Amino acid sequence: MRILFCLLIFGIIVHGKNILIINPIFGFSPVKFLSRLADIIADHGHNVTLFQPFHSALKNIDGLVKNKNIEVFNYYPDHYEELLKTETETFPIFWDSQLINNPILMALIMPKLLVKELERTDRQILSDKKLHEKLKAKKFDVAIAETFELSGFYLAHILDLPCIPIISAVRFTIFNELFGQPSNLGYVPHVGSQMAPNAGFLDRLNNFYRKFFDRIAMEKMAQLQNDMVEETMRRPVPNWKELIKQSPIYISNSNPYLDFAVPTTPTIVHVGGITINLKRMKNVGPLPEEYEKILQERESTVLISFGTVIRSFQMPDNFKAGLIKMFESLPEVTFIWKYEKDEPDFQKRLPKNVHLKKWVPQPALLADYRVKVFVTHGGLGSTMEVAYSGKPALMVPIFGDQPQNAMMLARHGGAVSYDKFDLQDGEKLTRTMKEMVTNSKYQEKAQELLEILSNQPIDPKLNLMKHLEFAIQFPNLRSQVPEISQVGIITHYYLDVIAFIGLSIIFALYLISKIVRTLLIKLIIKKNKTD
Repeated sequence: MRILFCLLIFGIIVHGKNILIINPIFGFSPVKFLSRLADIIADHGHNVTLFQPFHSALKNIDGLVKNKNIEVFNYYPDHYEELLKTETETFPIFWDSQLINNPILMALIMPKLLVKELERTDRQILSDKKLHEKLKAKKFDVAIAETFELSGFYLAHILDLPCIPIISAVRFTIFNELFGQPSNLGYVPHVGSQMAPNAGFLDRLNNFYRKFFDRIAMEKMAQLQNDMVEETMRRPVPNWKELIKQSPIYISNSNPYLDFAVPTTPTIVHVGGITINLKRMKNVGPLPEEYEKILQERESTVLISFGTVIRSFQMPDNFKAGLIKMFESLPEVTFIWKYEKDEPDFQKRLPKNVHLKKWVPQPALLADYRVKVFVTHGGLGSTMEVAYSGKPALMVPIFGDQPQNAMMLARHGGAVSYDKFDLQDGEKLTRTMKEMVTNSKYQEKAQELLEILSNQPIDPKLNLMKHLEFAIQFPNLRSQVPEISQVGIITHYYLDVIAFIGLSIIFALYLISKIVRTLLIKLIIKKNKTD
């Protein structure tokens, strides 16, 4: 009785809610993020079902969910055998294609390609009446769904559940705006632009141009999914905007102490950092013996990894030549390179200070003081990890949101954003790496950011749970969304008023000039008559 009384006094006993988290199996980073989200929610006493419809046959997701009380509901579509036989796409063209980050082509091509990849599983989920009955029987209180894949919101609509939107990336503009966040134009630089206040006219023009087509791409992708749902269900369905903005909050994988400073509203909840376990990162345990021997070879070691979607072995030869030039020019530095394929001939081209590994214990290596720099593609998962490790980073973004992630981290001073096309320039790469290894300012700035993230006023996990439980309690609350966000751009920014005032001033100046001119003429005429 005493123990029960103490638990009640300290508020540890909670009234657990029944929560459905829709975790589409498509990309590893979003799956990892939502799995971690499920763990945190379950750790706080809620009943969690993790519904995982497979759009691709990811093979490295087992073990992502740690909490044993979570019910993992894997949904295998009828074409799952086909997915198993399909090799995971690695997109080697992303390495050196000048067209990948072209906003016009992305707006025209990307939405259709992505929706096509999602469509078959989505159609089955929305048509599967047995699935619907099975989920309804669990009497969920609320659903949580990823905004990248909108079928989750329509599934929640079928189940008559309030649905809380979440994004595993830093931001998705069209959804942020539904929750009152004004345009981030000028606050977040785009590829090829300098940051304010150094941004000139051409930088601002580039920002506007890229944002315009980015928005078209995002709107088109959302509308294609909306149309697909309506076609599948053979009846009118609510527009995707109406479904999403019903939620009192929008959960974003952004961290305000890492991300660009952007005006926002209380409805957008920043939880970036929930995937990080600082205690575990500081106590990773001993390294495998083979890595311990490698780290003992030289005073400085550099870790190179470009993630799982982009593979190092598929890097263009001229990029590899630039890296080899750097390796040869820095014999005093050891390099550990995550290289996914055995290539004896390529290995022979490398100097002795380079070690190729198909897999690396990344968290343990980043925690080791002998690793001086991390060369990474700038995926959000790796960006968060290196930021929380206090380690300098050479960010080499390849595609997608990676360029903005790279600039986001670089602005804190402990990282450098490096153009992927400059990998072929071995001399520039050598200068950059030597500067980062030898100049203590990068380590100091990286440690400073770590201190900030470690001591931020509100822990991201606490921020998540407080807002989530509040949203479940008040599912229809929309008072924190500014009313002005529902009007068009002209009304929102008072452009009509500014134009009216401007034209009024011009007209007033014109009248004044006419009156002055008339008076001057009359005075001149009068003077001439007097003379």
